[in-house]
Formats: sequence, structure tokens, C-alpha cells
Amino acid sequence: MSDLQTRQQLLASAERHEHELERALVDLKRAVARPFAIGEQLGEHIATHPWPWLLASALAGLWLGSRKG
Repeated sequence: MSDLQTRQQLLASAERHEHELERALVDLKRAVARPFAIGEQLGEHIATHPWPWLLASALAGLWLGSRKG
């Protein structure tokens, strides 16, 4: 085998390994991501549907503000 063929094989092998590593990192990031990130999910829901949350908070504020004692 010539040096050129060896170099081409090594470059091809390195490229394959790089792609495998990238896929493994993506899989690892998905596995490590917090599946129960309630705060983030709630924040996204509030951002997409703000009016029900504003109305509910205003009603809760009025209710708490009207209580005596």
C-alpha cells in the first residue's frame, strides 16, 4: 500500500468516527436533558397562552386582596 492510500483510508476512518461521535453526543444530550423540567414546560405554556394565566392571576389577586384578617 502506498502512503497516499493509507492516508486516504485514515482520513475516511477519522471522518466516520467523527460522525459516530457526533451522533453519540446528540444521544447523550437527549438522555441527560431533564425530562421532567416542569418549570421550563410551564414557562413555555405561559408564553404561548398568556391570557388565561393573566386572568387567573388577577382573579387570585382580587380574591386574596378581598379577604379580611
